[in-house]
Order: sequence, then C-alpha cells, then structure tokens
Amino acid sequence: MAMIFVNRESQSLGQFTDQEISNGLESGQFLPSDLGWQEGMETWQPLSAFTKLPPPGAVVSPRHEPPSVFGAAADFQQPGLIRYDECLGKAWECFKTNWGLCVVATLILFAISTALQLPMQFAQRLFTNFAGHGAAPQIGMLAIAGVVFLFFYVLATGVSSILSAGFMLFFIETLRTKKAELANVFIGFRNSNWVQLLLAMLVWIVAVFVVAAVLLVPGIFLTAKLHSQVPVLVSSALLLIPVVYFSIGIGFVFPLIVDKKLGFWEAIVTSLKTVHRQWFRAFGLMILVALVAFVGVLACCVGLLASAPFAYLVWGQAYRQLFGDGDLKSQS
Repeated sequence: MAMIFVNRESQSLGQFTDQEISNGLESGQFLPSDLGWQEGMETWQPLSAFTKLPPPGAVVSPRHEPPSVFGAAADFQQPGLIRYDECLGKAWECFKTNWGLCVVATLILFAISTALQLPMQFAQRLFTNFAGHGAAPQIGMLAIAGVVFLFFYVLATGVSSILSAGFMLFFIETLRTKKAELANVFIGFRNSNWVQLLLAMLVWIVAVFVVAAVLLVPGIFLTAKLHSQVPVLVSSALLLIPVVYFSIGIGFVFPLIVDKKLGFWEAIVTSLKTVHRQWFRAFGLMILVALVAFVGVLACCVGLLASAPFAYLVWGQAYRQLFGDGDLKSQS
C-alpha cells in the first residue's frame, strides 16, 4: 500500500496509510488544508482533494516520526511544494528585519569577488600584450603570463563558489532564526565543506564540457562541410536544453552540502531528484529571482545591495520548502 506523506506549513508530519489519514481527518489529527503526497503524484495536494480515502474506521492511528532532514538522499525524494507567495513574503519580512547585516554580507561577497578578479585581469592584460608582439624572446614571458592567468582564474572560480555556498547558508539561517550571523558566510571553508563544494563544481564543469562536445562537435563539422551556419546554430540551441534543465536541477547542491552535510554526489542526486518533480515551478522562481536582481542593476547597480540579498532570501525560502529545517550539525 502506498504511504501518504503529510506536510503542514513546510514541516513534515510523517507518512501514513490511507486509513490513518481518514481517521486523522475525522479526529482532527490532520487538517483538510494539510498537504499530502504519495508515489505517482506530480505535486502535493490538500488532504481534502484525496477522494479515494476509505471511511473513518476504529483503527487508532499510531504515531510516526517524520523523516530526518539529515538523512540519506532517499529522505529528500518526496518534495515540498514551492509556493511563490510564501517565498516572496517571508523573504521580504526577513529582509526588513535584518537589512543591515544582509547588505554587509552582500558587500563582503562583492569585495572578495572583485579582489579575486583584479590579479586575473592583470595577468590577462600581460598575456594579451605579450601575444600581440609575438617576438620569439618573449615566448617565455607569454607562458608565464598564461600560467599566472590560469592560476588566478581557477583560484577565483573556486573561492567564489565556496563563498557563495556560505552566502546562501547565511540567508537560509537568517530565514530560520530571524537573526543574521555573518559567520555563516564563511562556513564553506570549514572542515571538508570546501572539498565537497569544489568536487560538485568540478562535476558540473566536466558534465557541461562533455555535453557541449557531444552536441557541438557534429554541428561544427557539418557547418565546415556544408558551408552553412545552420548546423552549428541548431547544435547550440540543442545545447541550451540540458544546460538549462540541469542548471535549475542542481540549484540547491551547495546548501545541501553545507547545511545537510551531504557529500557532493549525494547532494547532486538529491537536488536533481527533488527539483525534477516540480522543475517548472523552480524555473519560474529562478526567472523571478533574476528579474529581482535585474531591477537592482537598473538602479545604477547600487540597488544590487538590496535586490541581491532579497533574491537569495527568495531562493533560500524555496530551499526550506523543499528540504525542511533543522539545526546544523556541530562543526569543529
């Protein structure tokens, strides 16, 4: 018999049989507005929409412990429902209460990201200058400039990824506790978090390169052979489909690593499986978040200090809806 998972206000109440649900609705244990989900359903539905429940019986409903939010990937395969109104409402309420520290955290992220870009841009300029002259005696300097550029590029990408995970956790914890703590911004560098974050990023990079090679190489070959841009344009368009799909699907990998303490592969699988069931809702939320950030850019970029943290809060609330809340495991 397929079990029914019950969720009330983003909190899991556990899993029950249809008879237990019927009895619970009769006794008041469950509310008609509580959300239920069982295998085969696309999204969560109010219990009042479950029309095939048996009539209330004399069976007493036993107590069930809700699934742990710190469990394995299987614990996350029954998603909550992304609700736009709640994401926006709770994000705005939280931002109003903690706007000062939210802006400070955003400034920290911008400052570190900018500082990481400066040496990379300097190395790139050196490389361009040496390459422009093309003199044989400068080949050594050209190689050195290229290595320096590559080093700072990898460094900037890695540090920015680790920092963005902590930045995301900062807003998730602010939503949970209603109190911002700047220490969470740097949690990605603690213990083995940074290793798992870098491995997750590496998997994504390799996957993109493999998919790009499979889809673009035939298009490039046909373009060169047929002297037409159509094949490469079609290949590029086809490439967008898996890239967009998986970009949304892995949107919660970083917080799953630093918050739920999942390994990089488990976090990737968990995020993909959970988001897949309501991918279009997640995609719509991502468009909404992008529009919020774009408004900040239009406001002479100064608006980003408000729109960027608000956008992260919106996404953080969606994470809470999908994966629930729970105290962070102690970190040494």
